[in-house]
Amino acid sequence: MNTLAQQALSDIKARAEAAGFRISDVCRVAEVDQSQVSRWSNGVTEPLYSAVRRLEQAVDALVAARLQKLSESQEKAEQA
Repeated sequence: MNTLAQQALSDIKARAEAAGFRISDVCRVAEVDQSQVSRWSNGVTEPLYSAVRRLEQAVDALVAARLQKLSESQEKAEQA
């Protein structure tokens, strides 16, 4: 049975992968140890809400940065 935390972590991982990132990228940005995320995902321990929230914010930041870069590239291409 998946806990809410496990489901949230699964969703974070799916969002990261859909945007071309690995969970290690998200962990680095969130400053959360990847081995701890693995323990949370496997149900060994439960994360604090604040840790899950930091991971969500990290995914948001990575996706926003990627979209900004794509937008800038598109604008440059249109100007050329």
